Amino acid sequence: MTTAHTETSTSDHSEPAVLPTLDIGPFLAGTAERTRFLAQLRAACHGPGFFYLTGHGIPAARTAAVLDVSRRFFHLSEAAKLEIENVHSPHFRGYTRLGQEITRGNPDIREQIDVADERPARVLGPDDPAYLRLEGPNQWPAQVPELRTSVLAYMAELGGLSRRLVRAFAESLGLAADHLDRTFADEPRSHLKLIRYLTAPAAHPAGYDQGVGSHKDGGFLSFILQDDVRALPEGHGGDGGAGGDEGRNGAPGRLGDTTGPAPGLQVADGADGWIDAVPRPGTFVVNIGEMFELATRGYYRATVHRVVSPPPGHERLSVAFFFGPRLSATLAPVPLPEELLREIGDTPPPDPQNPIFAQHGVNTLKSWLRSHPKVARRHYPDVEQPTGHGTY
Repeated sequence: MTTAHTETSTSDHSEPAVLPTLDIGPFLAGTAERTRFLAQLRAACHGPGFFYLTGHGIPAARTAAVLDVSRRFFHLSEAAKLEIENVHSPHFRGYTRLGQEITRGNPDIREQIDVADERPARVLGPDDPAYLRLEGPNQWPAQVPELRTSVLAYMAELGGLSRRLVRAFAESLGLAADHLDRTFADEPRSHLKLIRYLTAPAAHPAGYDQGVGSHKDGGFLSFILQDDVRALPEGHGGDGGAGGDEGRNGAPGRLGDTTGPAPGLQVADGADGWIDAVPRPGTFVVNIGEMFELATRGYYRATVHRVVSPPPGHERLSVAFFFGPRLSATLAPVPLPEELLREIGDTPPPDPQNPIFAQHGVNTLKSWLRSHPKVARRHYPDVEQPTGHGTY
């Protein structure tokens, strides 16, 4: 049966914002409850822009495996992790050190591996767009060979789920189920981040807790798999390497110790507060990206969100999967029914720090150049950030 549970907001308003929980099972099975699911999907995407997804059919063993290989990689020595550092990749693939990804001008206290579709690098001419350089092979760690197999299998599962959810999105907007199929038919782009959040090392100001700064996702659709907060293993002080300076992280506990819910992923509630999207077993947190917001003329919302660092002496793992069309795709506005068009409010003014472009490759490269300046300086010295107000 389709459900609609909620998370309460951290704001003090009498009507707190909520995150719904949607069961996609009836839609996948084609039962009578699918109509109710589509209505709840429309309400979730038009409202908070975030929801928990259950009934998705991704085996628990698959999600557990990808978290396990992620943890094994992050607990390697720093030297081993740096063998696949992303500065070696013109495609922004591989390992990013703690604090080396930038959001809104400030460092994020996380380390991560970026993986995308395993494709050969394109042979490009002088007139080809720079965003096509994003296509290419991944970097894989030699000391955790299982990571490649596990991650690619996980991405294949999430890619299939994404295509089914895209069809649900179309129907929820009053369109034919296959309306968006052509957009994703040819080389859709999948991108995965394996992430470890830690407390800020001592070099940062006291109280600095930006796991990820406030932002909107730049693509079409995102799935977040979250793990609980866990005590750091012996010898890991939380500096992004093994056996490093403990900084403010305190004494590590036994590997695998969990501490229960703690602030992590937070979603803006539109009233100067934040909704805590705590981990829930068997769910993904799903959210809308800027490209889908643009295609629906703002009817479906890409919502600002952030991640708060875990408590001292602990770590939190997360796996973020992003699904979008091919890089060369330009998303045209979908033909919304008149009753939905009437629900669209005034268009917000353009964000001068974050113009949104309808051309997927331009929008994607914009985000990479801004977030990874070291890779940009090494591999894209000839490319300037796109300027102007964007599409809106």
